Amino acid sequence: MAREITRRSFLRGSAAALAYSMVAGSLAVQAEETAAQETISWSELTRVSVHDPSVIAADDGNYYILGSHIASAKSEDMIQWTQLQTDYADVTNAPFYGDLQETFAIPFQWAGYDDGDCAGGNYAIWAPDIIWDPYYECEDGTTGAYLLYCCTSSTWRRSCIVCLASKTIDGTYSYVDTLVYSGFTKTGETDGTSTRDTSWDNDYLNLASLVEAGSENGGIDEISDNWFASDGGWDHTYAPNAIDPNLFFDAAGEKLYMSYGSWSGGLYLLEIDPKTGKALYPGVDSTDEISGNYVDRYFGTHLAGGNHQSGEGPYILYDSESGYYYLYETYGSLTAEGGYNMRLFRSENLTGPYVDAKGGNSADSGSNNENYGIKLIGNYCFYGQTGKRSAGHNSALIDTDGSRYLVYHQRFDTDPITEAHEVRVHQQFLNEDLWPVTAVYEYIGEKPENYEDSEVTGSYEYINHGTTSGTDMLDTAYVTLNEDGTVEGSVTGTWSKADSGNGYDYVTLTLDDGTTFKGIFFRQHKECDSEDAVMTFTAIGDNNECVWGSQIDTDDTEMVLQLVQETVDNSTPSIMREGNMELPTSLLGATIVWESSDPDVIAADGTVTYPEEDVKVELSAEISCNGESVSLTHKVIVRSAS
Repeated sequence: MAREITRRSFLRGSAAALAYSMVAGSLAVQAEETAAQETISWSELTRVSVHDPSVIAADDGNYYILGSHIASAKSEDMIQWTQLQTDYADVTNAPFYGDLQETFAIPFQWAGYDDGDCAGGNYAIWAPDIIWDPYYECEDGTTGAYLLYCCTSSTWRRSCIVCLASKTIDGTYSYVDTLVYSGFTKTGETDGTSTRDTSWDNDYLNLASLVEAGSENGGIDEISDNWFASDGGWDHTYAPNAIDPNLFFDAAGEKLYMSYGSWSGGLYLLEIDPKTGKALYPGVDSTDEISGNYVDRYFGTHLAGGNHQSGEGPYILYDSESGYYYLYETYGSLTAEGGYNMRLFRSENLTGPYVDAKGGNSADSGSNNENYGIKLIGNYCFYGQTGKRSAGHNSALIDTDGSRYLVYHQRFDTDPITEAHEVRVHQQFLNEDLWPVTAVYEYIGEKPENYEDSEVTGSYEYINHGTTSGTDMLDTAYVTLNEDGTVEGSVTGTWSKADSGNGYDYVTLTLDDGTTFKGIFFRQHKECDSEDAVMTFTAIGDNNECVWGSQIDTDDTEMVLQLVQETVDNSTPSIMREGNMELPTSLLGATIVWESSDPDVIAADGTVTYPEEDVKVELSAEISCNGESVSLTHKVIVRSAS
């Protein structure tokens, strides 16, 4: 069993079709165990705090999450998590890392301890990622080890990426090498509150030795002028910040790669020697023959971003079922009010081009990144639940039974808003176009099924996550999927359901604005104290938007009245300059009766007669449902016709 799970850990990186066939015999048993698994209630979930969580399935039967600030957690089932270490709780005997100053002695010469942004004896150890490497040659002559890659950083540009190794998942990891440095200069100028000499040829960087070796011997042919501004300083519009490493094997499970980078010059890809865990530098500048992406002699192949556009936390995962490499990255600022949000691209070739649902190339996103990438989750709130903010810096997992998971950290719309965050795990499923769509609610052991049409028809709270890195909460709207296949409400069009052949149903929404969304139906429990499961749908659009629906119980009078009241209030304009008003008379089974304080200007049916001078009109709405009612008033300024 231990050997099988170790292979599963390897699949997390390679997901090779051959390796899947090797564990096929155990899948039937696992499927029976999964089917028999009982779900727990949302309120029973144990919570852990791990920033920038990276997940791995390990050979001891557990799943582990490691994150920034050496925080970590583990789980037996991807549902209930146990905190192993909080942020810097123990810096002398930390799980995985041991004594930080000893383990990171070499990278700390450049960045990450008592320097720059972490002056005063602080640490900056960020964004680890662990992978099982069966080819790694250990000092004792055996092969196979867990490789832990992370970064240390002192400023937004002066950082480095480190490789550590251990034969066991939970052992203290030993230092292997520092692979990539950033923030170096020709001038030696200091940055932040540091007195550090930043010259590229300092002894505690690897650049001078790489130049001395030359490209024919695994080094590089001279330093590149592209790395430096005209004054000899660091050119952050081209070169990356050396943080946020992610390791994965190619489709064959033979070649190892590291994606990394942040803001600055964007995201890059370096090949890694699986026998040593060290970087295989290109040595010379070139252009990738397949993707057309440029290749830097030191930093590797450029994948996305540049010109200091936001973008960090790259995570690449190969999916043997779809045949695609999926690239995740996160835009925006990481604060609760910073608009942090995950984006998704894919490619049939590991060096790219990585494209989104509109066909946009991630390598071009340095011009205006909001035009690129499928936005997965924005700031949203469903009825009766805590609002969610700034979901981001994710990892992803495909387990041996084919289950897919998205793991990320989540902040919340509290009053006042704080920077508190928690780990969230949501299932993912391939839609008809082979994009992984993300389940609406957290994973608590549920699995989707094939449903009757009568189970999916009805009204839904509707979230469109949009495409911008906005900081405001998104409006919660509504749609109704009618029995005749039409969609009405906040959007209109048609819908259809089809059997995916994978044990769940596809959904397709074809909207009147020309957009098509494809996803799945999934009955889930809401993230609140309610014991009721509701039908949901999740879908990706050909316009890079994701939409979620959570079915409404129209017999819940309190909920219907509140949703209708909020929808009417939010959709009624406060100023009219032209045209007529749309005053709905029914929503979600509720009736709405309008009255106007000045019918000659705004009639009860929404007809507007523009006056010679501006006029303030008070509109009153009586909303009734199941014998109960609420009222609202809305003030409208009608501008003069002149």
